[in-house]
Amino acid sequence: MKFYLQSFNDIVTNSSMEVYQEATDYTVSSIKEIINTILKIAESDKKCDDLFAVYIDYENMFEDYFEDIARRCEGNEELERQIDEIRESRESYSVLYNKCLEVITANGLPTIEEFVENYDSEWRYPSTEVRIIPKTPCTKTDLAILDRINDLFNLEAQYDG
Repeated sequence: MKFYLQSFNDIVTNSSMEVYQEATDYTVSSIKEIINTILKIAESDKKCDDLFAVYIDYENMFEDYFEDIARRCEGNEELERQIDEIRESRESYSVLYNKCLEVITANGLPTIEEFVENYDSEWRYPSTEVRIIPKTPCTKTDLAILDRINDLFNLEAQYDG
């Protein structure tokens, strides 16, 4: 098995070069396909979805998302009240999002997926990760090994000069 994760660039310029990566539905389906293939080779009758929850973690984008939602709600007092009430609960952003998703979509506001897909910032790109969560209990060591799958998609810059 070979993993080709990065390409190398030996072009030198006077400007900086940055590479941004984000998890998408394609990333999730690719990881599921890899796990399904490994299970098939091992002659298992299980599929990835039988054993793991694999999803995009938007936690790093929720703060920007809720700021955007708050701006879009200006002038709609009832919607502002509902969103503020949920935001004041001090729960994690993902829990808040799930609580207010119905209010958001009922008012024609973008979901987190739509927000990230259309994210536009002059100084930042979307930051998303894939989570692979076992559906049965496992050890911390097992979880650390699973985290290595996500590490395959991390990109490090290297200066060789």
